[in-house]
Amino acid sequence: MPAYKIGSGEIDWIEALERMAAKGKPVILSTGAATIGDVQRAVHAIRKINPQLVLMQCNTNYTASEENFKHIHLNVLKTYALMFPDVVLGLSDHTSGHATVLGAVALGVRVLEKHFTDDTLRDGPDHKFAMDPVMWEIMVKNTRQLERAMGSADKQVAENEKETVIIQRRCLRAALALRAGDVITREKIDVLRPATPGAILPDKIDEVIGMELISDMPAGKEFCWGDLKR
Repeated sequence: MPAYKIGSGEIDWIEALERMAAKGKPVILSTGAATIGDVQRAVHAIRKINPQLVLMQCNTNYTASEENFKHIHLNVLKTYALMFPDVVLGLSDHTSGHATVLGAVALGVRVLEKHFTDDTLRDGPDHKFAMDPVMWEIMVKNTRQLERAMGSADKQVAENEKETVIIQRRCLRAALALRAGDVITREKIDVLRPATPGAILPDKIDEVIGMELISDMPAGKEFCWGDLKR
């Protein structure tokens, strides 16, 4: 086997966890129906032998009830990330649909476990919340879209927004026809779209007030710094 998956029910069998960890292969640990103390003990037992650990938040209720969503507690993943920053985060999920998967990916999960079936109407405890091939494909596509959408943590004007900055934003414009030598007052300024490149932007309005116009300007014309003097 390329890796060992430890089900939630084995989380307190430290002897077995240590034996699997000693194989030197990646270990995937589910943490359903466990306390944070259970998780700490298991993680430390595995990692003292083998650093290759995937730690999966999990809720082990298999009823497929809508009520189960309030018991998923995806925010536990934030706790795991703080307590065990070197482990790979995962989610072992027993709900229908994609909500928990997408939420988990947004919180940094890199390994997902969903139950799979060829027919959700089959008898058995897993089939009602399992994914058929069509739903599985949709889940993967949605996840890939989310990964792209997460993007960078740096807030900046995106490449596809650069034209929008001009169209949506405003600049300072002459509220009426002005003549050379006029002193700019607030009443002589309109704040209008578009924000023509090179025009003075609204956050500079206090700096413009009191300046003198160098040449005549028609109503609606944008103010540029080259049009004004102290």
